[in-house]
Amino acid sequence: MGQSGGAPAKNRLFGRYWADLHGQSEETIGTNSIGDYFRFARDYAFLDICSHQGNDFQITDGFWRKIQDTTRKFHEPERLVTFPGWEWSGNTALGGDRNVVFRDEGGPMARSSRALLSPAQAREPCCPTVEELFARLRACGREVMVVPHVGGRFADLSRHDPGLEWAVEVHSAWGTFEWMLADAFARGHRLAIVANSDGHKGRPGASYPGAGNFGSYGGLTCVLAEALTRQSVWEAYRARRVYATTGARIYLDVETDDGMPMGGLLQLGSGSGPEFRIRVCGTAPIERVEVRNGTQVVECFRTGTAADLSDRIKLLWEGAEVRGRGRQVDWKGSLTLSGNRIQGVTAFNFHNPDLPCRQAGPTRLEWESITTGGVAGLILELARAEAGRVRVDTRQACFEAGLQGLGAEGKTWPLGGLDKRISLYRLPAADGPADCELTFKLPAADCRRGDNPILVKVVQEDGHMAWSSPIYVVKE
Repeated sequence: MGQSGGAPAKNRLFGRYWADLHGQSEETIGTNSIGDYFRFARDYAFLDICSHQGNDFQITDGFWRKIQDTTRKFHEPERLVTFPGWEWSGNTALGGDRNVVFRDEGGPMARSSRALLSPAQAREPCCPTVEELFARLRACGREVMVVPHVGGRFADLSRHDPGLEWAVEVHSAWGTFEWMLADAFARGHRLAIVANSDGHKGRPGASYPGAGNFGSYGGLTCVLAEALTRQSVWEAYRARRVYATTGARIYLDVETDDGMPMGGLLQLGSGSGPEFRIRVCGTAPIERVEVRNGTQVVECFRTGTAADLSDRIKLLWEGAEVRGRGRQVDWKGSLTLSGNRIQGVTAFNFHNPDLPCRQAGPTRLEWESITTGGVAGLILELARAEAGRVRVDTRQACFEAGLQGLGAEGKTWPLGGLDKRISLYRLPAADGPADCELTFKLPAADCRRGDNPILVKVVQEDGHMAWSSPIYVVKE
């Protein structure tokens, strides 16, 4: 079975275009003007696709006209494709945050509220629940896409319109939210996986968290489209032919042996299951490539073997406290070695200058760090590969571990919260391969009845990640 939305995608050639559809400027809650926002996207971040998403309860009727005028001004096929839109910012109990993206100018404004506006500034009636939003958008006569995400509020995916919602956001400057994928798959939603910045600093496509409440570098979506035009890009989102990254421009290709690309819908016949071809070209050494059926890891590929493990170890902390506000986890802590020495240190996701990592001697490190669902950590080069012990003390947990026999899977300490944990494991030598090609055969017997969302997750040594949109293998 081909993909939804036009002709089957098999045997078609696609360009790869980078998108950030989620951020705002000083006219709502941010810095720099909407014009500066699009200029940064085009001239500094070198984005191909962009949209401005201000909080609806701050957008006057006049600013909505300005958003559309500015979006139209910066739209230039084959250079920068822009889409007009805004963020429906209802509380989770009313449906939760959604990006509203129109294919063309002229769409309506359907605010969740007028919290910071007067009736004279915002004349169109409000849609205080997401069901009312869906109804207004279905009736508006415009092509529109709605993307549930996690921001100040998180989207309730039990409230879903498959005709409007084609994708779910897994990563932004707010953090990484794989639990949103779990929610979507558990409910049988067929969604693409995207990432955006949700930045407030007017830097779409290159959004650092800085010294604020954000916990991650902003994400990007790679769009597999026939051309850099609104129609082609729109068709790619509609067909789920997109993938998400944590901001690194990782090349990821996933297709079946007969050429069906990511996002496709495949009916499982009575014979054997499909074979998947996977190609990754990373921006840093690849740590592992996971094939998942929904949230379950069914195969894990590594670029090295046990014989390639070296004198480097990785200490990783990740997760969030809760789904909504107050999700920050404070990881302030230290590491102390005994029977070994630190020869070098590489820290990742330490973007906030107020939260540094310091070496306090040849056997000790100290740091301040937060996560909001994403990851942070350290790679240590040791004087000897498996000698001595390590002690880690953080505000979340304290533990000791011997380095003798520590392998690539290492040890993990679950800490409750929302996927909150610390991991310690060994790495191969530095400057390992940043690209790989793999095949994976999906046994038909391992497929459950109904949808089997087969997706690929890439993890790089530097903490950056990518997620392909699933190929949905359907077993009757």
